[in-house]
Amino acid sequence: MKFFLLPLTLLILFILERAFFRRYWRKGLDVLVTFSENTVRSGDSVVVKERSDNRKRIPLSFLSVEWGMERLCTQYKENERVFVVSSSFSLPSFSTVKRKKAINGLKRGIYTINNGKVTSSDLFSSEEYSYPLYSNSTLCVLPGRKRAFSSSYAYKGFLGTVLSSKMNQEDPFEIKAIRPYFPTDSMRVVNWKASAKTGSLKVNQYEWTTDESVMVMVDLSRGEEEEREALIEYVSSFCALILERGVSLSLVTNGRDYLDGTFVKVGEGSGSGHIDSVDRALSTIKVTSSDNNSFSSLLENTLKRDLKCVPVFFSVSLEESEIDDFFSRSSEEGAVFMLHGKERERVFLLEEGDE
Repeated sequence: MKFFLLPLTLLILFILERAFFRRYWRKGLDVLVTFSENTVRSGDSVVVKERSDNRKRIPLSFLSVEWGMERLCTQYKENERVFVVSSSFSLPSFSTVKRKKAINGLKRGIYTINNGKVTSSDLFSSEEYSYPLYSNSTLCVLPGRKRAFSSSYAYKGFLGTVLSSKMNQEDPFEIKAIRPYFPTDSMRVVNWKASAKTGSLKVNQYEWTTDESVMVMVDLSRGEEEEREALIEYVSSFCALILERGVSLSLVTNGRDYLDGTFVKVGEGSGSGHIDSVDRALSTIKVTSSDNNSFSSLLENTLKRDLKCVPVFFSVSLEESEIDDFFSRSSEEGAVFMLHGKERERVFLLEEGDE
């Protein structure tokens, strides 16, 4: 009789344990996967933080956390493997486990954490239970910068023909520094708050700006993906340098936003903060889409007769007829930047030496 009751008792305990675990294993269990930062520059690294909390008396002898990271601004080819991370560990009652994963060499784009799953099993490992893991954490990877572009012939040539002769003036909305007051200073630039703290008159020193405005036009309808990515980096470098000169700038492209498919554009603005808007807009472009507007459509929709800014065109390559079409529609001060093509007046090649 004892030999019969013992297996029966174990069987009943096994059934009760599995039923109890199936009902309560998720209670008090929280798994969170997030990026350590919201924004980084292309080529940088980011840390993905994983936190698992078990706030109940039932220990989890086995817990598996799996998640994937996807770049939303590209289109994965068929059978291409998505970046996946999986970790397994035990999680005692009322305990927390933290893990970190460093990811290096990120490319420009918007990243998200998806395809997550949390899996556990009962004490006897007889059955597995799982539920999907969702994360609303996203990462914006800004375009890289061509660091030597500021000393390149292309950039200097553009400045020489377009911006160097323009009248400079102070921008009242961009304070560069605070300095002591001089008798020749106007009382309108006195910083009364700083003066009260120091006990002597202080004045605001403003950034310099020009009366010129530049419209950057980016053609992403041609070229390989690597070439278009390089072009976007040149555009980011150019916009940063122009805005540092105090010039007002706007951006239009025929590249589409990864989220809603609309053409990416940035309204006119100036100052050090405007480059963030430009970089964030460039990071959302899905360069692998094949339905971008053509060069001619971009010109037709952008250049108007009453255009009062200097248009600057970026493209992987252009035909001679297309370059002539651009200059015929734009002002004489316009310029064209290309990765491949033939250089001529106000047409600049972005060569390897520029990097």
